[in-house]
Amino acid sequence: MTASNTQADFPPTMTNDSSTPISDRASRTSERAIRLPLRTKLAYASGAAVESIISNSLNIFLLFYVTAVCGLSGGLAGAALAIGLVVDAVAEPLIGSISDGLQSRLGRRLPLMIIGLPVVVISFVLTFSLPADLSQTQLFLLLVALSTALRISLSVFNLPYIALGAELSDDYVERSKIAVWRWGTGVLGALVALAVGFTVFFKGADGLAQRAAYQPYAMTLTVAIIVLALISMRAVFATRNRQHAAPANKPGWIRSLVAEVIEVLSNRSFRLLFISALLFFTAQGVTSTLGLHANTYFWRLSSAQVQMVTLAFVLGLLLGAPIAGSIVALMEKRTALFASLCGLILAQGSPVTLRLLGWLPLEGQALAMTLAITTAIGGGLMTIAAVAFMSMMADAADEHELLFGARREGLYFAGWSFAGKAATGGGALISGLVLQTIAFPANLASKGVVAAALPASTTNWLGFFYGPGAAVLSLAGVLVVLWYPINRRMHAAIMAELARRRTEPAE
Repeated sequence: MTASNTQADFPPTMTNDSSTPISDRASRTSERAIRLPLRTKLAYASGAAVESIISNSLNIFLLFYVTAVCGLSGGLAGAALAIGLVVDAVAEPLIGSISDGLQSRLGRRLPLMIIGLPVVVISFVLTFSLPADLSQTQLFLLLVALSTALRISLSVFNLPYIALGAELSDDYVERSKIAVWRWGTGVLGALVALAVGFTVFFKGADGLAQRAAYQPYAMTLTVAIIVLALISMRAVFATRNRQHAAPANKPGWIRSLVAEVIEVLSNRSFRLLFISALLFFTAQGVTSTLGLHANTYFWRLSSAQVQMVTLAFVLGLLLGAPIAGSIVALMEKRTALFASLCGLILAQGSPVTLRLLGWLPLEGQALAMTLAITTAIGGGLMTIAAVAFMSMMADAADEHELLFGARREGLYFAGWSFAGKAATGGGALISGLVLQTIAFPANLASKGVVAAALPASTTNWLGFFYGPGAAVLSLAGVLVVLWYPINRRMHAAIMAELARRRTEPAE
């Protein structure tokens, strides 16, 4: 299909919600044509902070907590976190399918969010409350159970929430604006998670080594998670009339799920976005989970400097939000995604590469400032990429309805999330294996986080896998984006044909 398609070129209508009255379908279409009020956008966007607070807390602190503080070996820690993510990733298509087909007076997204939230907050606190004096096997099994429970419950809450974003508006540009607000709120949640950690609970030279600080840290964030989730859930309920109608009749859930997954994978646009996300997120999983290790032992930064560099990335994410929507609106989304990801790879990989080559001799505060600047730039580019990616996924869901006559936002964003979490799990596993392979010692808290001296070969390999090694995977993911076909003109033609179909009786 190209941008020059005429109406005759489109496939015939194939719909699985033919029992939905034409007037109802038209009413929902008209509702989505109305611009979403700013207060509703903000209320809806607050839900992004739930996933952001939890994911950033886990990505930044958890591997360090379970290895350097609790004493679990790097290989077992990486495997435990990877198992939780992979099990969750396998469950996500089912969660997305259930959300797409759910029929209730609350809409098809809110019921699952209500179910998921209590389990999220309980398992989150328990994950940072690991008991002392457990054997390696016991600690490993407990971490697997908690990680799996947390990840699955977070998906039960977050997947319907994200899928709704593609239903709030049919407009090509308005979708990017909704994504910007959601992304910006998520970044604020990440900033809160990191700022609360570094400035309140983990402050001081050996603050990260204090085991007793981790449980109150998680409990404090839980209060914010509950408040923000409730605000967002109220907005989800208020916008239920914008949601596409669920199919009236579905076969058994196993047969239905298999058929729907095959259907989604048949869409070339989805496959390209999925593969790109899988490769890129794997690299980002390595970078994020090795971040504290690299900043502490490769760069030899102090606790305050580690805090500055880590928060600089989040600040970059936040500062990039106001311009991301404009950039994505002015140029093709594929172009914005490609350019921003290339810039991000350079920002992440260049400092370590220069250091390994002996071309970056800076130390102390000068080094920390340099890293903070490049990290902030990378954060801004990440925001542009994320907004473009989420908006492209929503556009691909429109193309899917055109091709197959069914709305699959839940499955589409389950695919996005599947790629992200499976890749993050792969990144955590790779990181754990890297730590074990380079002979990185466990339980360094007893030696002092900063004072511990490691062999140069260990720190150099740590830097390599954190920087240029991860950049190779990122680059592979970026190149896949070049084959994504949907542009502004093609999307306009898709939406025009869908509008025509929604006002005619289904065959």
